[in-house]
Amino acid sequence: MSQVEQLKISDQLPSPRGVALAILELSRRENVTLGEIARVVQTDPALSSRLIKLANTGSRIARPVVSLQEAVVRQGMSTVRQLALGFSLLDQYRSGTCASFDYPAYWSHSLLMGLAMQALADRVRVAAADELFICGLLAQVGRLALATAYASEYDAVLKQHQADPSQSLATLERAALETDHTELGSVMMAEWGIPKAFTEPLAHYEDAEPPSYPNDSRNESLVRMLRLSHSLADLGMADESRRPQLAHAWVAQAELLDIKPEQAGGFIDEVIASWKEWGDLLKIPVSTLPPFAEIKLGDSEPHDDETPLRIVVADSNAFSRRKIMSLLVENSAHIVYPADNGNAALALTMEVLPHVIIAHFNLPGLDGPELCHALRETEEGRRMHILLMSDEHGEEQLIRAYEVGADGYAPGSISSAGLRTRLGAAQRFVQLQNAWERDRAQLRQIAAELAVANRRLANAALTDLLTGLPNRRSAMDQLDQAWSGALRANQPLAVMVIDVDHFKHINDSYGHATGDHVLREVADVLRQSARRGDSVCRIGGEEFLVICPNTDLKAAVLSAERLRATLANHPITLGAGQGRVTISIGVAARHDNTLDTDALVRLADQALYTAKQAGRNRISAH
Repeated sequence: MSQVEQLKISDQLPSPRGVALAILELSRRENVTLGEIARVVQTDPALSSRLIKLANTGSRIARPVVSLQEAVVRQGMSTVRQLALGFSLLDQYRSGTCASFDYPAYWSHSLLMGLAMQALADRVRVAAADELFICGLLAQVGRLALATAYASEYDAVLKQHQADPSQSLATLERAALETDHTELGSVMMAEWGIPKAFTEPLAHYEDAEPPSYPNDSRNESLVRMLRLSHSLADLGMADESRRPQLAHAWVAQAELLDIKPEQAGGFIDEVIASWKEWGDLLKIPVSTLPPFAEIKLGDSEPHDDETPLRIVVADSNAFSRRKIMSLLVENSAHIVYPADNGNAALALTMEVLPHVIIAHFNLPGLDGPELCHALRETEEGRRMHILLMSDEHGEEQLIRAYEVGADGYAPGSISSAGLRTRLGAAQRFVQLQNAWERDRAQLRQIAAELAVANRRLANAALTDLLTGLPNRRSAMDQLDQAWSGALRANQPLAVMVIDVDHFKHINDSYGHATGDHVLREVADVLRQSARRGDSVCRIGGEEFLVICPNTDLKAAVLSAERLRATLANHPITLGAGQGRVTISIGVAARHDNTLDTDALVRLADQALYTAKQAGRNRISAH
């Protein structure tokens, strides 16, 4: 029996508990409904709020999700099961007995990877955003499993890896434990019902050379997305000194997924802002990062005239090249890179991204002007200060240098003082660019924070604060959408207007605090008892509206009777004891003479009046 099989039957591996376990068991039933799943999720307030938040984070529709039932319907049974599983593991395994395994850092890295995968879903449409979030969140779950099942043995493996990072972690794991985190994680996720479409890329994305998939295939895209998300998580967790190097590598890697260098900063800043927000919600420590532009520059402080520059010197004449290099490093801390031809200079420039390039006119391969022209065609090359030099100091060379986009021109016999003067101009240019980048980064940060604030405001504007149900404004928006859909598809549409019976008497007898409690209880019962696809809203006071798409009058009346009976049998605390609260319901369905949504609601309102006149705790249909 393999080591993985032994672990599976040993009950030592991380596993979901509580509500998540109940959801996993419930979802295995063939006839389970999303309503049943929602009712189970409802018993865990933390999970409920996380699912609603995640539905809104990944949503690109105008109307945000404001109720748990809507979030469950939007995400689907499979995704809700996987999300419940991920959040359950996070809550259970915040700490453990493996001394060298940093549990908070593991979850912080996993969270950032999940959010990066979710953000990439908008650019590479291979799966739903919430599914990709859970892929990123659980991508490294095998490491958590090894730390849980083999605390002392894995502690030794991690210490060995820290002492000698040249050996891969998977190699050390397999040598000591006869399995590795990739194999174990894949088996666990398959056991939990994660589709094979995700487990296969997850099993190979860390390979030095993953399997060869067809270009633009789903597997190839997922492997690239996982690699890019893992790199972003590494960047988020890295020391300040390593961030610039990781940032440049990330930009190069992102181009494989058609994320242009000029788009990278905005993408990363938005994901990092979301990471901070989710870290606060989940109580996971996250790093505080400056805007991406400052990370990429490697210094968030303004440069003064003595700040070292990265300089490429391209000259085929070894003597003059060494002379220029010696002048550059004399009494300075500039970092100078040599190149002896134009092609080598171009490759070196794209690798080290210098601040300044000093290139001779007569280079082999690409000559100086051609090198300058080629660099100006790139985003990074337009940021560099390019100085062309020539042994023949004439007007013709000067004119050509500026025509191809050079920033300056100098004779080959330039003095140390002349070179310092030209570098001063280059440093002022770099200062201006850095200031501009900081301003742009600050604006992107503000834009990301505004986007988060706007989402919160949109949720608040469409949510009834007392009950958590959609409010009147949201109800009318939803009804307009349902009306338009019914007209297009020639389907029925029904609504219910519900009123809590004798609510004024409850307020007068027990106080407004009890009245608020009653409204919250009524809202919860209606929300949990409503059919899948129906939307329950509070439209004011003790009145509620239920929108029933693709429902005729007969079906709506049957549903209304079930709501009425369920609430009538539901005990509610009133004062010092338990009591019963009833509702009256007016039902109306769209027909050919119904002009608009206002007319439909008025018909239901008239039916409600009839029900109350007939003695309350009953249903009347128009």
